[in-house]
Amino acid sequence: MKIRLANTAGFCMGVRRAVDLALDLQRSRPALPIVTYGPLIHNPQTLELLRSKGIEEVKNIDDITGGTVIIRAHGISPQEKEKLEAKGVKIIDATCPRVNRVQIVIMRAAAKGRFCVIVGDEDHPEVRGLMGYASAGGVAAPDPDAIPDAIPTQGDICVVAQTTQEPERFNRVVEKIRAINPNVHVSDTICDSTRRRQEEVGRMADEVDLVVVVGGKGSGNTQRLLNVAQAQGVAAVHVESQEELTPELFAHVRRVGVTAGASTPNWQIRRVIDKVKHIARSSDTGLRHSLRRVGDLTVMTYLWASAAGAGLTAACLALQGIAVTATPLLVSALFVFSMHILNRILEGSGAVRFNSPEIAQFYDRRRGVFKVLGLTSSVAALGLAWLIGPWSFVLLLGMLVMGRLYSSRLPEARFAGLPWRSLNDVPGSKTPLVALGWGTCASILPIINDPQLWTAAAGVSFLFAASAVFWRTALSDLLDIQGDRIVGRETIPILIGIKKTRTLLLWLLFGMCVLPALAAALGVTTVTGYYVAAVLPTFFCVYQMYTRRHLVDRLLWEGIMDGILIVAGLTSVL
Repeated sequence: MKIRLANTAGFCMGVRRAVDLALDLQRSRPALPIVTYGPLIHNPQTLELLRSKGIEEVKNIDDITGGTVIIRAHGISPQEKEKLEAKGVKIIDATCPRVNRVQIVIMRAAAKGRFCVIVGDEDHPEVRGLMGYASAGGVAAPDPDAIPDAIPTQGDICVVAQTTQEPERFNRVVEKIRAINPNVHVSDTICDSTRRRQEEVGRMADEVDLVVVVGGKGSGNTQRLLNVAQAQGVAAVHVESQEELTPELFAHVRRVGVTAGASTPNWQIRRVIDKVKHIARSSDTGLRHSLRRVGDLTVMTYLWASAAGAGLTAACLALQGIAVTATPLLVSALFVFSMHILNRILEGSGAVRFNSPEIAQFYDRRRGVFKVLGLTSSVAALGLAWLIGPWSFVLLLGMLVMGRLYSSRLPEARFAGLPWRSLNDVPGSKTPLVALGWGTCASILPIINDPQLWTAAAGVSFLFAASAVFWRTALSDLLDIQGDRIVGRETIPILIGIKKTRTLLLWLLFGMCVLPALAAALGVTTVTGYYVAAVLPTFFCVYQMYTRRHLVDRLLWEGIMDGILIVAGLTSVL
């Protein structure tokens, strides 16, 4: 069974902004209680998650007595906002900018005395909020077959759309209104994200046997995705969670399309995809499926990352003109394996249960086995490091100790006043520390026993290795930003923002490509620098894939990124 994921699935800009505002606000410890006026977004799982963090929903303004109030993404009327301001509470406006634009269009039209028609569901909170701006009068028109009698036949009329409306329905309603009153001023306020989602699901429906639409049952834009798919004549099902999927739904299905509403979080989409994969595996016994499963297990158990560590070490040795032997490569492979495995065990589910549900379940069932494997690989790495030299042993021992301390937490009862109770809590610490560990093991550990090898080439190889791992890890942080924000992990993209992180990655990639080639041209390193520089631009292709698809097959993605480091090592040796 083939699974195709829509490029546009998941949070739209407005929903992402609203959820980020709520989560960031909760961490800043504002005036309590923290409440949202109405549901922040239309997704039960996300709302439950917010409740678990102390952010409750209030349906009536009269029930608000103080603290901090978050205005929902759908917006509210100006009259409601005035009531909130009169209560003296702190207000955080999470209204979607697209909705805010519609509010401004209606307000300006009302100032000119124009009657307003909002094409949308009159009971939807966005439409109710917009209607408050229609001071010259207004009605909602949900359907071309349900045009309200209140539309005037004389005077100017302003027509706008609920941001999640279907374009085809909007155009039909406009035609009906023109037949009643030709003095119509139309503003197509349908969100571009909504339009792209509906267009994509329409194309997808022609290429699959079943469309699975993920999202809250109360989400209008999610329901419209289902309607678009069904209008194409394809079987379609709307689910809120993976528990609603059964093997019977996929009987005789060879191609599945998965899309999601604008208020559906990435982690919920991933859980649905994992469930579809599980159902597919139970019925698929072909060679291709078996090979893919072996590949997934290789990446999931960090064996592939270990090979990437060995490849990086081979490239560093070749850059320095040192013979590539098995021992330092094995040390790096075992170090990478033990660090990732043991940190995964010590961290528990954490953000991974949101970012990669399949991986979280895999380790939850095998914690004991992997703990033994992690400790065994650490001991083996130390033994091999001793063969290289005593200082290699000391350096690796220090790195392993720091790795253990990274996820170890001080007791909350005794250290409650500390802002951070582990290195893992230090904002932005993960990515540079991972880069430092890999880079040191790959370039410094093999040569530390011989001062004659402490050359400029060693410095270049360290910068190359650390930069490559930093780039790899920071891009993974971009993919995981939603889950990391939920659990409060402050990674680099959360600290400096997505846009600045992307800029940083592009400049870092440019430097990574130039440094080895320039060092080789100046005679600082061997000619291997040219070959390494030729491999690294492949990272840009991975970056382009990320910019086009925010939701990806995570195991395949990690396999590609670590595969580039393996290829760099093989190229250096050959």
